[in-house]
Amino acid sequence: MKRLLDQWFLRLFFGVAACSWMPHWACHYYRLETQSSFIVGSWDFSFTDSVVSLLIYTVLIVLSLLAIQIEKLRLMAATLTGIGHLSIGSLHAFRLAHPFAFEVFGHSWSQRASLREAVIVLPFAVLSLLVAVLLNSERSRA
Repeated sequence: MKRLLDQWFLRLFFGVAACSWMPHWACHYYRLETQSSFIVGSWDFSFTDSVVSLLIYTVLIVLSLLAIQIEKLRLMAATLTGIGHLSIGSLHAFRLAHPFAFEVFGHSWSQRASLREAVIVLPFAVLSLLVAVLLNSERSRA
């Protein structure tokens, strides 16, 4: 586990973490540009909802990019990335067991797409939380 905290790994990890938020950011950006729908269950995202989502994803992207070089930001960036991806992945996993409406850009998001999302996002969430735990334990020892 100590190797997970190697500097080269952490720089790579936080670069990937920044990239991992880009599809979510781009989804809301494109939705706003096209004035298309984004519906999750009974929540029909408004213009304001997507602007707030863009701001949140922007903060997560910038935080991850800064964490590549600024060690003090790494614990927060890994924790927020882990919790965020765990939330998104869990939403898609829940949808597999209990289907609900999910519409992106005026098109229904398939169950297969939710399965792919869960399979990709949940392991990265676990890795992010593992990095956060290891960073926290290293900080406690220092």
